[in-house]
Amino acid sequence: MSDEWDKAEAAVRSLAATRKVESMMASDLRAWASERGLMTRTQWPKIKRELYKQFDVDYDALREREQSERAESLAAAAATAPVISLSSAGDERGSFAVVGDADTSDVAWYGSFHKDDRVFRPGHQDSADEASAGKAVFLASKVREHLDAHAVRLRLRVSSERINGVKLADLAAKKQVILDLDVVPTGNIAEQWCLEPGFGEWRAIRLTDLVVTP
Repeated sequence: MSDEWDKAEAAVRSLAATRKVESMMASDLRAWASERGLMTRTQWPKIKRELYKQFDVDYDALREREQSERAESLAAAAATAPVISLSSAGDERGSFAVVGDADTSDVAWYGSFHKDDRVFRPGHQDSADEASAGKAVFLASKVREHLDAHAVRLRLRVSSERINGVKLADLAAKKQVILDLDVVPTGNIAEQWCLEPGFGEWRAIRLTDLVVTP
């Protein structure tokens, strides 16, 4: 444990040699720590403590403040933000689908999860549902970038009520996507696309087709 404290102290001092720590955002600090393998269960708390000891930087308070500011910014943009409507589904055997409102392959992104997917676990249905919902958020963020909009609203239909809506909404907010989650246990068109052979790439989609009238 003392080695981890030494490592944390040295890492934070090294950071200060190249950056003004007091002006860094929480996301900047996370990125820095991730790049250096410091985001482990035991090391990261020591990094945060060293940030406080050396520079009076309270990471947790900084993160909460940034989350609050982001939420306020998105709330202000919600009324005029473009609306995207998607359905998502995953299969425990390893397939996923994210589908727009129109029932054509032009608005579908489907295929198999990457073997290194960070959420999906083979044979675990809940992880398949969560991973596919994450892909829907990713796709909505790509539409936002394409439109050059400050924010977009995503109306997302999923089949499972076990999806962590709070966690998903936080992920969406980081990508400037306002999430409206709708659980539809039956009739989710994305489930059928999970059974389609082959794959459909999101880059082949005309992203503006995913935008709907509010």
